[in-house]
Amino acid sequence: MHILKELHKKTSIKSKGILYVMLLIVAIYTSVSILVLSSARRNLIEQLKHFHLSIAEKLTVNASDSIVSGDYGFLMEQIRQLKSSGQIKGVRIIDRRGIIIASDSFGSIGQSDKGLLERMNNTKKEISETDLFLPVEIDKDLLGFLKVSFDWESEREALDREFRKTKIQLIYLALIILAIGIGGSFVVSLILTRPITTLSKEIESFEREIHSGSGNLIDPSDRDETVQLKHAFHRMVENLRNYLEEFKKMSEDRVKLVCMATVGQMSAQIAHEIRNSLYAIRSAISGIERKSNSSAIQEYVDIIKDETLEMTMMADEFLRFAKVPSPIPAPCNIDDIVKKVTELLEPDLTESRVKVIIEGDKSIPEIMGDPALLKQVFMNLFINAIQAMKEGGDITVNYRTKEGQLEIGVKDTGPGIPEEIASMIFQPFFTTRTEGSGLGLATAYKIILAHHGDIKLITSKRGAHFLIALPLQNNKIEFKNETPTHKEQKV
Repeated sequence: MHILKELHKKTSIKSKGILYVMLLIVAIYTSVSILVLSSARRNLIEQLKHFHLSIAEKLTVNASDSIVSGDYGFLMEQIRQLKSSGQIKGVRIIDRRGIIIASDSFGSIGQSDKGLLERMNNTKKEISETDLFLPVEIDKDLLGFLKVSFDWESEREALDREFRKTKIQLIYLALIILAIGIGGSFVVSLILTRPITTLSKEIESFEREIHSGSGNLIDPSDRDETVQLKHAFHRMVENLRNYLEEFKKMSEDRVKLVCMATVGQMSAQIAHEIRNSLYAIRSAISGIERKSNSSAIQEYVDIIKDETLEMTMMADEFLRFAKVPSPIPAPCNIDDIVKKVTELLEPDLTESRVKVIIEGDKSIPEIMGDPALLKQVFMNLFINAIQAMKEGGDITVNYRTKEGQLEIGVKDTGPGIPEEIASMIFQPFFTTRTEGSGLGLATAYKIILAHHGDIKLITSKRGAHFLIALPLQNNKIEFKNETPTHKEQKV
C-alpha cells in the first residue's frame, strides 16, 4: 500500500490519466474480443455441424431415389464431387441387406458391411463429431443406412487460420484505438489539470514574494498536481497562521507599549511633583530638628524622615520606569550575567533555601546587548522567584539556540502564576503582593523589547516558567540611540 501511495505521488495526473485510459481500453477491448471470438468460434462450429448434417441428409434423399430406381450413377457422381471438394472425408451407403450400394471407394461396392448393418438395426440416427449415421427412408420405410465421415482436423485448421487473421486485424484496431485514447486522455487531462497547476503556481509565486530567496517550494518528487496543490495550500495556511500569530503578538505589544507610555508619562509628572514636595518637606524637617531638642518632636521627625525617604525611593522607581532604557550594545555572555546575578543574590538565596541550577549548553554564543540592563532583567526574575518560594526550591536556567536566537528559560518550583492573571503580569503596576510596586516584570519586558527580543510566560504544570529570546550576535541587530553612556528616553 505504501508503494502505491508513493507511486501515486510521483506520477502526474496526465500520466495517470493516460495509464488509466490505456488500462481501461485494454481491459474492455480484450474482454469484448475474447467474448466475440469465442462466441463466433462456437457459432461457426455449430454452422459447420449443420452444414455436415445438410450434406448427409441430401445424400440420404439421393440414396433413397437410387435404391428405388436401381440407378446409382448420379449418387456416385455426387459422392465424387463432395470428396474432391473436401466437404467430406468418406461415405458408405448400404441397403436393408447390409450390401454396400455406394461408397467413395469403388472396391467396397457390393460387399457386405456387418458393422453398419448392426448399427442400422440398433439405431435410427446418430451424430458424432467426425461421423454421421442416418437411415435411408421413404415415408418411414427403411431402405438402407448411410455413414458420412468428415475431416474435422483440416476444417479446424482452416478455422484457426481465419481466426488468426481476425486476431491480427483486432490487434491493429486495438493499436488505433489506444493511440486515439492516449491522445484524447492527454488532452482531457491537460484541460482538467490546467486550473490546478495554475493555482499551484500562483500560490508558489505568492510564497516567493513573501519569502524572498527561497528555493524550490515544490518537491520535485511530487508529480501529482493534486498533491502539489495540497502541499501548497498547507504551506499557505501555515504562513497565514504564523502571520496572524505575529500580527496578534504585535497588536498585544502595541497595546502594552501604549499603556506603558501613558502610565510612564503620568508617573513621571506625578513623581516629579512629589519629589519636589518631598525635598521641601525634608528641608523643613531638618530645620525643625536643628532648632528643637524635645525627644517627642525628635520621634515624629524620625517618622517623617523615614516616610519621606520611602516616598523618594518610590518616586525614583517611577521615574526609572517612565524612561525607556537605550542599550549600549556590546558582546556579552548571558551565562556570565546569570552567574553575576547569582553571586549578588547569594545571601537572599541562602536565607530562602533556594538553589540556582543551570542546564543546557553552557558554551553558548555571545549576543549584542547591554550587560547592565540584562542583569536587571534576571535580577527581577530571580527576586520574584525567591519571594514566591517561601519554603525554598529551585530556579532552573536553561540555554539553547534556535533559528538565529538564543533562548533562555527561567523556571522556578513555586506555586506558579494563575492562568486568569497570566496575561496581565507584564502590565505596569500589576502585582499580587502588597509590598510590590508592580514594575519589575514591566521593566524587564521593556528592556527585552529594547534588545529586539521577546519575553513570555510559558504554561507550566508547576511554578512560573519564563522564556526569553534574544538575537545572536551574527544577526547584526541595529540599536538606536547608541551613546558611550546610558541614555534614557521617555516613552
